[in-house]
Amino acid sequence: MEQVKYDTIYRRFFAKIIDYILLLIVGYVLTIFLPPTTYSFDFDNAKIQQSTDPVLNFWTNYGDLVLSTILIIYFVAFHLFGGQTPGKMMTGVKVWDMSENKKITFKQSFLRSLPDISFALITFLFSYEYLPLVLICIWNIANLIQVFPDKKHRTINDLIAKSIVLKTSDNTIKN
Repeated sequence: MEQVKYDTIYRRFFAKIIDYILLLIVGYVLTIFLPPTTYSFDFDNAKIQQSTDPVLNFWTNYGDLVLSTILIIYFVAFHLFGGQTPGKMMTGVKVWDMSENKKITFKQSFLRSLPDISFALITFLFSYEYLPLVLICIWNIANLIQVFPDKKHRTINDLIAKSIVLKTSDNTIKN
């Protein structure tokens, strides 16, 4: 029965999908209120011209930074304040300290998100279209390789942060 609370692999997978769908919606909503740029969900970006509008120039030059900051705040804040992102809430898993009896700290939340932060910085600093996507794919494959043999199904993020993800239905720890 002890092993059941660690059986979170599929729940975590679907939680990540839900979280990224929510982040895509946030990104889409942001582009609705801005003038057309390369960040708009307009597939005919070739017609977008350079502008003297400061808002447009800001979004064109710093759009990656804004979106990356939203991603970082999303994961760090949700894990810090509730131990769950909306995706984890919907799938019934929660992040805990490795001791399994207390919430994670800011440091642990930040360390858990360090790979995402790194990919966000790479996107902002270098603006290679496919490099962050390739790195994220490689990172997720490495996490899959790590998670299956580990009896508590901890990812590399969990090992770095000394955290663990447990099913909320099997966890008797008080919030």
